[in-house]
Amino acid sequence: MTRTFRTFSLVTAFFCLPVHVAYAADEHVTVAGKPAVRVATYKDVAHLYERFEKFPAAAREGLSLHFTGELLPDHELPSKARLVIHSKQGDIPLFFGTDREMHFPRTAQLVAENPPILQTVSMGHNVRTELSLRVEVPQGDRFTGVQARHWLAQINACIRDLTGVILSWLMPDAHRLKVDLAPGARFEAVTGGHVTLLASNAGKEPMTVLLRPQDYSEGTIFRSTKPFAQVRVRIPGDAYLTFTPDR
Repeated sequence: MTRTFRTFSLVTAFFCLPVHVAYAADEHVTVAGKPAVRVATYKDVAHLYERFEKFPAAAREGLSLHFTGELLPDHELPSKARLVIHSKQGDIPLFFGTDREMHFPRTAQLVAENPPILQTVSMGHNVRTELSLRVEVPQGDRFTGVQARHWLAQINACIRDLTGVILSWLMPDAHRLKVDLAPGARFEAVTGGHVTLLASNAGKEPMTVLLRPQDYSEGTIFRSTKPFAQVRVRIPGDAYLTFTPDR
């Protein structure tokens, strides 16, 4: 039986990855007396970070690469699958509790060892992670239309760096931001003194709002009544990385 680690759609083009990496047939192992299955190697994921760091410095200034996970098919917390880096020094979890962000340690020792990444629970279900580029918001609770357009332009510059100017015409541009509002926060657009309510988070968890800055003037100020949980640039297309053992 072959095991594969898959990336989909624009991830293949954006980071120049192979569509999958095939493994040998003996990928069932035992961890702490329980069966586990290999879904990737350390270098498979590390390569994504390395490719991002090869983008021109100006194009990635203020940006950082992040992975947000869910356990399919029911969009549950990824920690339920207990994905771990099975290193010689012990197992290193990639997800914790209710936190959907993947915590991937990067060390020279792990690169040299290249340990397997194992799924130890919830067999038959897959962890899918969405790739996004988080931006630094200097003011914490606000940014301008000019800043937002600059962040989108940075992503497009990365695409041009990978594909060249001619091929980049065939690639979709980055048009939207993902703005995560803190619980109890109101998100507003202020243009020429006129205030427009864009969203209000009445829940107890951060709420994601999709924002298309081009629909507002460059002088617009986008502000929240509380500091943003995070602001991300939405990578064009379906940028996902899925840890999938073949059946």
